[in-house]
Amino acid sequence: MDNSILRYFGGMVYKALAAYDESMGKLCEIRLRAGKAVGITTEKGYCFLNANGLALAMKSPSPQQVLTVTADDIRRTFEALCRFSVHSCQGQISRGFITVAGGHRAGICGTAVYSPDGRVENLKYISGINFRIAREIKGAADRLSDCVKRPTGVLICGEPCSGKTTVLRDLCRQAGNRFPVSLIDERGEIAAACGGAPNNDVGANTDVLNGFSKGDGIITAVRSMSPRLIVCDEIGSEEDIRALRLASLSGVKAAAAVHCGSPDELMRREHLRRLIAEGVFEYIVFVHQREIVKIYSGRELIEACGKEQRNG
Repeated sequence: MDNSILRYFGGMVYKALAAYDESMGKLCEIRLRAGKAVGITTEKGYCFLNANGLALAMKSPSPQQVLTVTADDIRRTFEALCRFSVHSCQGQISRGFITVAGGHRAGICGTAVYSPDGRVENLKYISGINFRIAREIKGAADRLSDCVKRPTGVLICGEPCSGKTTVLRDLCRQAGNRFPVSLIDERGEIAAACGGAPNNDVGANTDVLNGFSKGDGIITAVRSMSPRLIVCDEIGSEEDIRALRLASLSGVKAAAAVHCGSPDELMRREHLRRLIAEGVFEYIVFVHQREIVKIYSGRELIEACGKEQRNG
């Protein structure tokens, strides 16, 4: 495994991950839970890891078979993720994640500390870490070549770890090599900017608004950057929807991703269904195992789901 990932782990966890052979399945996630077995997610599914780096099927293996995570393992990884400066990462920690160089993101579990006005301002007693591995795969969006020849509204759908962000990143790169693009990189996963400079190739004509909320970033881009396409990951809130609608009314197209496993599931989400019906998203793309498996036009998807409902 790449040392840029291994450096966030220590002790027996480091040794097991270093020994892991990715021919058994490319790693997508590494899960540490205090007192529990090290878990890994690959494109083949979820399993446990033993001390020798072998993947064990998720069928309740005995504690003697698996590598158990200690409180010290959690502490080491958490401190490494924070670059040994927890205070400097406080904003991200309060939102439950830390993004590191390369666009990798670690979800953090612990005990919430609330501010007087009801916001989560910190996490203490860190008990679990889910390290999600980002992969830059040039060509992942090649099937969307018609969508990057001109600014086009595209919604990329898939379950967690399906490769939505990978496809979206490559779409951003291809589009950004043709016309002005504004990338709203709220969690730093797409461009993996460090010190303001993107580590990933997101296109020669792409401006990166790093750390902005999607709502604020979209409005800022429309008002000041004159993009022809806005790219953002994991939309869903009412604020996101309002900002995307504003961009559309301003003549700016959008490419975005959303957690969604099927067309029926997507169309049950009223605010997204309205955006599709309004033409904000002209194409809806479903992704599985980092590959595009189905492309619908907005009209096709609405008609297909309507037919299923009538037949049902």
